[in-house]
This record gives sequence, structure tokens and C-alpha cells, in this order.
Amino acid sequence: MKIQLQKVIKIMKEKGMDLAVLTNPANIRYVSDFDVPFWPAWMGDVSNGLPMVIAIIDVNQEKVHVVASDLYKNKLVRAGLINTALWRSFTHLEKNDVENNYEKVLMVVLDEAAAGKCKPVIGVEPNFTIMRTLATIKKCFPECTLESAEQILAAGRYLKSPEEINGLSEAARVADAAQEKLCEIAQNEGNYTEMDIWFEVQKAASHAAGVLTPFVGELVTGPNTGLSDYPLGPTCRKVKKGDIAIMDISPRVNGYWADCSNSVVFWTKPDEEQLRYFEAVKDAYEAGAEAIYPGRTFREINCIMERQYKKHELTFCSYQGHQIGCSVNELPRFTYVDDSILEEHMVVCIEPQMYTGKAGKTGVRLERMLHVTSNGAVALNKFPWGISLRD
Repeated sequence: MKIQLQKVIKIMKEKGMDLAVLTNPANIRYVSDFDVPFWPAWMGDVSNGLPMVIAIIDVNQEKVHVVASDLYKNKLVRAGLINTALWRSFTHLEKNDVENNYEKVLMVVLDEAAAGKCKPVIGVEPNFTIMRTLATIKKCFPECTLESAEQILAAGRYLKSPEEINGLSEAARVADAAQEKLCEIAQNEGNYTEMDIWFEVQKAASHAAGVLTPFVGELVTGPNTGLSDYPLGPTCRKVKKGDIAIMDISPRVNGYWADCSNSVVFWTKPDEEQLRYFEAVKDAYEAGAEAIYPGRTFREINCIMERQYKKHELTFCSYQGHQIGCSVNELPRFTYVDDSILEEHMVVCIEPQMYTGKAGKTGVRLERMLHVTSNGAVALNKFPWGISLRD
């Protein structure tokens, strides 16, 4: 049994939970190794919005049952999941009752996972489980007890296994390719809009991953960088010589997310304001990264970074990071109110940032992924900062 599933089943047993029905793609990836496609597109449409994949954790047999649309059959086989229970989403050859197909298959698997119990305790995800799924569970077990499984999954996902750290490292490598492409463009003058650059960095990430890569984030240039109003770009704005840019990106690779941010100045040396803001944010990043050790709190690291802004006579303006895994922005977070303790084998992102606001034209955000080890933080991202103080 994989470590991730083992952790979750252990907690479920402690809580007296018999099975859990998961529809959140991040949790499904965590317990089953199946990376639910980011874009269901027409397949989701013909499935009438039903969950394309469900993972049912079976405590009795200590396994995961996967229930999925037959449209994902080949993807599941390629992932090594050959015993998946499939329900028919679409056929052009005969009449097809999608909801009935879904309900019948789900009930069969629920019954198997319950191992003969008429009143099982079933974990669900309150913010992800749709009414159709809840109704099917209740139809199968009218006297079951429903409880939230979200804290159980969050507890399991809190510290990263070696497999997860490898997955996050690979996602960071793909993100590096995109950030390096941005730096390359910033050093070689050309004719670009924000959208042009966005397409180039997306292409670089997909090439690095070897497959079309889900990719979200922000690219904003010029005066708009002074506004903290994510996301402000990319747009069709023409990039000008001397523009500063912020690029904050999150590619997803095999179910694991990267999250990193960089700032560049296009085709000339940074001006005095750009350098001042970069230096302040870089100092905050370095102070935060150096302070990350098991036993310290997220709030403490947040305050250590804030002190760097004060040295530059700038005022703190935003939260400064989070943990990352099968979701982009996981708890805990680097804020004034989060006293969670840093532990070995967390993977966190610190992202200090500073903006002039409407009165100015400059913003800087720097972010990398860090593996918390007994000896401190180890950066998973390798891309260079796009501005150098030596300029």
C-alpha cells in the first residue's frame, strides 16, 4: 500500500470511519495515483456535470476503489488502474441515461466497500460532494452516518512523502523552464505583447514536461505591476523597453503543482525605483528562506520577512506564502494569525511582494518552492531572479 493511502486509512480507523467517497481531484490524486484531467471539456458536458472520477477508500480491505466515466477508460489503463468500475457517459448508438448509469455503478462499489455493514460511517467532502452523489450514498445506505473527510485528507497530506517530494521537484523543474524563458525574452529585445510572452513560457513548460501542461497564473507588465490585483494579465498590452514585469505561474505535472514568481525588466537596466523594490523583496525572501527550520511557526517566518520591508522604509502589504502539494495553495500559510509549526518534509512557497499602488508604477513578487529539511530549507526551483542588484 502506498504511503499516502496508508496514512489516510490509519486516521480513518482512529476516527471510526468505514469508507470515504472522494471527488476532489487533489485528494483523488493523493490516494489513487490517478491525475484527474484538468479540462474535462466536452466529456464533462456529456456526463451532465457528474464527477468524472470518484475514489472510494475502503478501510476494511485497505484499498481504493475507483469509479469513473468510461470516457476515461484508456487514461485509467495507462495509469495502471485496470480494475476501475466504469459508468457510461455517452453513446451515439442508443438512448443513454447518464444519471442512472452513474448511480448503478456507484451503488455496486459502495456496497462492496461497506463489507456488509448496513450503517457504515462514510466520509465525504462537504465542499466538493454534489447532491447526486449524496443521494446515491443515502439510497445505498439509508441509515449511514455521513462525516467530513476533509480534515482526515488534510492531515494525511500535511507532510510530504518521498514520492510527493519527487513529484513536486519535477513540477518545479517544469516551472523553471518557463521562468528561464521569461528571463531570456527580457534579455533579448523584441516585439511582444503580454500574451505573446505568455504563450512562449507556456510552450517552454510543456516542452520541459513532454506533454501539454495545465498552466495558470499571471503575467503583468509596466505600470499595472504596481497594483496588487491578481490576476491583471496577460493582456494584449504591448511590452515596452524599461517595463518591469511580474510573472507568477503554477503548472501542474502528473497531479502535483508548482508555484513560483519572478520579476524582470525588459531590455535595459532597472531604474532606481525598480531596484529599490526588488532589493526589499529579495531581502525579505532571503531572510524568510534562511529562517525556515522545523519548530518555527509560519507566523514567525511571516514577521521575519516583514522586518526586511521596514529596513527599506516600505510597508507590508500582503500575505507571504503557503504550503503546496496536490493543490496549489495548501494550509498552513505565512500570515500573522497562523501559528502552525514548520515540520520536516513540508514543501512551502514563500512569496514576498511589494507594490507602489496607484500612485506608482512598480511591483515585485519573488517566489520559490522550498523543501523543509532538518537542516533548513532546500529550494526546489533553480531559476535565477530576473533582476540583479549588480545592474
